[in-house]
Amino acid sequence: MISLTELGRAEELRQAAGVRETSPEWAPCAGGVMARSAPGVWMNYCVGAGFAGEVTASDIEGLVDYYASKGIEPRIEVCPFADESLVARTREAGFVIRLFELVLYRPLDPAAPVVTLHAPPAGLRIGPIDPKDASVVEEFVRVSTTGFMPGLDPIPEPFKEAVRNIVRHPRTLAVAAWLEGRIVGCGAMEVAPPVAGLFGLTVQEAYRRRGIQQAMLAWRLNHGAAHGCRFATIGSKPTSGTLSNVRRMGFEVAYTKATLVRPGAGLAPVAEH
Repeated sequence: MISLTELGRAEELRQAAGVRETSPEWAPCAGGVMARSAPGVWMNYCVGAGFAGEVTASDIEGLVDYYASKGIEPRIEVCPFADESLVARTREAGFVIRLFELVLYRPLDPAAPVVTLHAPPAGLRIGPIDPKDASVVEEFVRVSTTGFMPGLDPIPEPFKEAVRNIVRHPRTLAVAAWLEGRIVGCGAMEVAPPVAGLFGLTVQEAYRRRGIQQAMLAWRLNHGAAHGCRFATIGSKPTSGTLSNVRRMGFEVAYTKATLVRPGAGLAPVAEH
């Protein structure tokens, strides 16, 4: 059984690798990765820092300059299992807490398939999209982006390109739910044995509360188990409906991490969803 410390390190460094491989720009920072895109895009953050030993003041100064020089609010995710110096150095640099995220996990066993607690709608089909099918990819991008940020109309191109990069990533599987001839739900997972990292799940408003989220969750868990993953992870805000749903599906909290920012005049924050 993996310890929570090992799980935290594996999960944060998995995310750092994924962000490094999908972001338009990146740079190393204290053992982690600083990703950078257009102002406002969710990809503007540092993750995985503090797992390579002591974090120095110059590490954090470099992080601040990396973002602020492009008009972007400096942002970093802090895992409780990272070196304690990360908290001290960010505090000294004037960072404050923007939000908390719970990281949950559950074991996977291909001999014990995950089943939903409620039957999904008749006719629901779940499966991966073809990253080479441009029209399907664009529909996935639209549903995914508007599901998380419904106020984005029109959707800025950098936001759409961030989703396209995830769809194209070799370890990532973009999964859709089709009903009534259209994509009604989108989600993704990184298949990186022994971990299956689940993220980015949204269901269109008109199709919510019908068991589609649970069905997509079960599909991804079973896919991960069948492809060598022995545990799954997922992140959730403490107030999100995702939290109660995944707990009913066998997930439990592994740790809580904080997102810290250093606000400043003229610096664009990430567009929260």
